[in-house]
Amino acid sequence: MTLRIILLLSNFFFFYLSVSANSESRILVYSWSSEDYVRNIDDLGNPLPEICAFLEGKYYPEVTKAEIPVEPVSFKTVIEILAPEMIKQNFILDQPPETVDFILLVNWGFTEEVQDDYEFLDQEMVVIDLDDGFQTTEMVDIGSTNSFSTVGSDNAKLIGAMKMSQLYPYSLKRRLLLEASEEKRLFINVTAFEKSHLQNKFPEDSLKPSWITFFSIPFYNIETVDAIQAISEMASRHMGYDWDTAKFIDYNDKKFDTTPDALEFIGVEKD
Repeated sequence: MTLRIILLLSNFFFFYLSVSANSESRILVYSWSSEDYVRNIDDLGNPLPEICAFLEGKYYPEVTKAEIPVEPVSFKTVIEILAPEMIKQNFILDQPPETVDFILLVNWGFTEEVQDDYEFLDQEMVVIDLDDGFQTTEMVDIGSTNSFSTVGSDNAKLIGAMKMSQLYPYSLKRRLLLEASEEKRLFINVTAFEKSHLQNKFPEDSLKPSWITFFSIPFYNIETVDAIQAISEMASRHMGYDWDTAKFIDYNDKKFDTTPDALEFIGVEKD
């Protein structure tokens, strides 16, 4: 095997390991807001209060092969953990619907892990140097980030990875989004609707959200309450903002201080 092939394979395995490392602590957050929505701030840059009420949406139960039924994650459990994190960002919650400015539709649950034992592979033409000084070409399998499985495509819609197709086909970001869409994740999605829009729209008009935030975490070796706490802490800081693509945040990163029952930004004082 020539040096060129060895280097090619070495780069591939390095790329594969870098993608797989620490995937179990990789929180995914995607934040979108409409063009006519602006989160108002005070003179110090702090967000002004927004009065909101939660609305129970759809629950996606955990898919498991176990014969023993899995206890569902209740809507009450989700909002009891999510609400305190949002309150830190000046979202005023637990208010009567008639007094609020925004209705927050909450969908939550689990994505289904892809069970097929195969990798997404493409082939690329590689030039190989021969011992006699000549060259030849050979088709070599390389890691592909171009395709979702059927399950992965459905998962992508739940975790905010839909814009993956707009990224460079062989970028690390795209490969990470594909990986996230193929694994089992606990997710919560919050969609904010302006109450006046809901009251004044005609039946034939489509719903127009003000902002949507998708947040999820791989559901492996982690307790449900800890998973909800971790993603709520991360996502609440970004609700109402607009990003081009989803972002990964590793809660084991040195920027954060983690304990089994809490997740706090270092240097941020508690209320």
